[in-house]
Amino acid sequence: MAWGELQLFDIPGFSALVLLTVVLSWLALRCWRARRPLIKWLCGVVVSILALASILLVGAASAGYWRLNRVHDNPVHPTVVEATPESIQRGEWFQPYCSSCHAEERGMAMTGQDFLGDDDAPPIGVFHAPNLTPVHLGDWSDGELIRAIREGVHRNGRSLLIMPSKYLRNLSDEDVFSIVAYLRSLPPEGDATPPNRLNVLGAIMVLPAPIFEAQPPLSGPVTAPPPGPTAAYGTYLSSFTCDICHGADGLGDPEFPSPPLIGVPYAWNEGAFIDFMRTGTRPDGSSVDEERMPWQDMSAFLNDDDELRAIYAHLALLTKGVSE
Repeated sequence: MAWGELQLFDIPGFSALVLLTVVLSWLALRCWRARRPLIKWLCGVVVSILALASILLVGAASAGYWRLNRVHDNPVHPTVVEATPESIQRGEWFQPYCSSCHAEERGMAMTGQDFLGDDDAPPIGVFHAPNLTPVHLGDWSDGELIRAIREGVHRNGRSLLIMPSKYLRNLSDEDVFSIVAYLRSLPPEGDATPPNRLNVLGAIMVLPAPIFEAQPPLSGPVTAPPPGPTAAYGTYLSSFTCDICHGADGLGDPEFPSPPLIGVPYAWNEGAFIDFMRTGTRPDGSSVDEERMPWQDMSAFLNDDDELRAIYAHLALLTKGVSE
C-alpha cells in the first residue's frame, strides 16, 4: 500500500516517537559509558527505563497501525440490487438501527456522526461514522455496500472498525438487499465524510480496544424465518441486536459489561419485558442507564410489539435450554 493511501497513519507523530526512541537509546548508552559511578548507574537506569518504554510504545503503535491498515481480500458481492417499493420500505425499517451510529441524533438524517467530536473524547484523532446518503456512497457499488454491511470491509480493503458485521452477517439476503435499496433511495444530504485519521495514541489504544474487525467472506444464501411472534424469528432478530452486547448464549459479556438475559422470562412476564423495552423502566420501578442499554434505539427499531414478543420467546427458549 502506498504511503498516500495510509490515511490511518500519523507519519509526523510516529516519526517523532521513533526519533525519541533513538535519542533515549543513545543517551542510555552514553550514561552506561560514564566514568563516575553515580552518573553511570543513576542516569543509566533512569534513561534505560525511558528508552525501553519508548521502544515498547513504538512496537505497540506499529502493531496498532498494522491492525488499522491491514487489507482484506474479501471478494465483492456480484449482486446488483433491484429496488422495489416493498424492498425500500423493508430497508427503511432498519433506519433507526443504522442511525444510532450514522446520525448525529435520533431521528435525524444519516449524514454521519463524529465519534470523537465532543469534549469527553480522548485526543486520538478523527473518526467518523460515514454519511450513508449518495454524498458519500454514490460511487460505491451494491456489492461493496453488501460487503461493508456483512463483512465489515471498506471499499479500500480495510476494516470498518465499529461496524458490527460480526452480527450483521446474520442478516438475510432479503434484508441486506433491502437496506441497500433504501440507502440508494435517500436524497444527497450533508457533507462528504472526512478521512479517518488516528494519531499514535489512537493506534496504541486500538490494540486492547474491543473493536469490530473484518469478517471472513460470506458465501451461500442467508434466509430468515417469516416475521411473527415466534422464537425462530426472535432468534433472528436477536442475532443482530441483543447478541451484540449480551452474547448469542444470553449469558452476558464482561467486556461491555452486560448482564445475562438468561432467566429474564422467569423474572418478568411478556408484558413486563415489552414495557421495559418501551420505557427503560424495570418492573420494580427502577430505570436502566441508557448509556449501557440503548432501549430507545431498540424500541424505535423494534417498533412492533410482535417483534418484542418474538425476542421474549427466544429468551424463553434459551432459558429453558440452560435449565434443562
